[in-house]
Amino acid sequence: MSFGYLCGMSLKSRLDAELRLQALLTSGVELISWDQEVCMPPGGVAGRAGLLGAMAGLLHQHLVETILPLLREAENSPDLDEDTRAQVKMLLEDAEMAEKVPADLVQKLSEAASMAQQAWAEARARSDFELFRPHLETLVALSREKAAALGYTDEPYEALLRLYERSVKPAEIEQLFSELKPFLTATVRLCQDQSPLGVDGPPLSMPADQQKALIRRIVSELGYDLSRGRIDESAHPFCTGINPDDVRITLRIYEDDLTMGLSSALHEMGHALYEQGLQREPLGWPSTRAASLSVHESQSRFWENHIGATLAYWTYLYEKVLPDYQVDWLSEYSPLTLTRRVNRIQPHLIRIQSDEVSYHLHIMLRFELERALINGDLTVRDLPAAWNDKIAEYLNITVPDDARGVLQDIHWSMGSFGYFPTYSLGSFLAAQLAEALTAAHPDWEERLTQGDGTLPLAWMRERIHRHGARYRTQELCEQATGAPLSAQAFIRYIQRKVAQLYEGLAIPA
Repeated sequence: MSFGYLCGMSLKSRLDAELRLQALLTSGVELISWDQEVCMPPGGVAGRAGLLGAMAGLLHQHLVETILPLLREAENSPDLDEDTRAQVKMLLEDAEMAEKVPADLVQKLSEAASMAQQAWAEARARSDFELFRPHLETLVALSREKAAALGYTDEPYEALLRLYERSVKPAEIEQLFSELKPFLTATVRLCQDQSPLGVDGPPLSMPADQQKALIRRIVSELGYDLSRGRIDESAHPFCTGINPDDVRITLRIYEDDLTMGLSSALHEMGHALYEQGLQREPLGWPSTRAASLSVHESQSRFWENHIGATLAYWTYLYEKVLPDYQVDWLSEYSPLTLTRRVNRIQPHLIRIQSDEVSYHLHIMLRFELERALINGDLTVRDLPAAWNDKIAEYLNITVPDDARGVLQDIHWSMGSFGYFPTYSLGSFLAAQLAEALTAAHPDWEERLTQGDGTLPLAWMRERIHRHGARYRTQELCEQATGAPLSAQAFIRYIQRKVAQLYEGLAIPA
């Protein structure tokens, strides 16, 4: 799968060409996967699974058999500058990790995930976990094989987490969550029985067509370049970065609640802004890739919450945008009461519909369950009951059915074990970035009342986007904010928000 005529070229030129080929083929897989979720006919499932499996196998072969030898040759080459050698080191770590996984296992996992995603969609529509269970059992077994091939020090889950975030280990996440849980549960307990003034007005309903038009307007104003992107609908909202000039997002519209589609759109827009802000060349090198899933989630959570859930932005929406859509409930609210409604802390069955506090209790239970699945401490058959028990324990809610319980997220059907903790890590990084942004530009929220999000985007472009994956999460965090990643900025952020929206209610740290 290499370019045969490259043998007479320099080592750097050969690496450039092979990494470009790998990146282009990966873009093809992204496009095929997007099509599967958005517009593939139901009858195409088996054929698509075979195609994605074959592509995954070819990409793995090219990485291990062609790129890896070049990286080993380049590791100590005196002909490469310091920045290039640093990037070679990062690429070599990734390639040597991939080398440990047999090619046939890579293909089996890809095919199983493709089939599982369609089974999950049907199972959720019917609220029947049993339709999905055999697919999930296959993915868990294959993922355990993958973890064994990758190797680990303490537990199998460690190997899978490392694919999404290398800066922390499972035990460190467990410790972080155990320290944060008392703050989260105390905040939920204090807030859930209080109704902020003015939030009990009519539902924030809007017809689907109007919502789509509103969302296109808002994300475009905030910097999402629709000439290099598009917006579609899917069962679970997501962002696909095919390349910086083709970055697509999907939505799920709820006609009875504008805030649901809007918040998910801003979340996916955050991912898309990051992808559109990456360098285009040299294609395939770390400088043109996103840093990690935690950093990616910091961008989505920043735009969803630190922009889209603020009083400043809802003042802009109330005064300058929503009147154009003639919604009959607007006169029943003010910017403050709308913001209070959007931010009300009230436990919810669905993760993506949850407030910023109980959201992380959702992440904790998913982390604990997937860790138990991969480590062999929980069977797939027992997963729904374990899920329901944890929802009752953490959120004091009874799960009425599988669709609103164990089947609500797409991630496990994709084989993405180890992904969920990055949502919380990303949220903590987002709060830290917001504090650093405020220290540098104290007036940015005032400008947001006029719909001006150019300053936050420019700041993120400079501090995060332009670096690509040159740095791991912790190093990038320290460079951008001047401090290591922690949950302290997030705690301060929630305390300020509660004091503002709950009439001075004080939440202890």
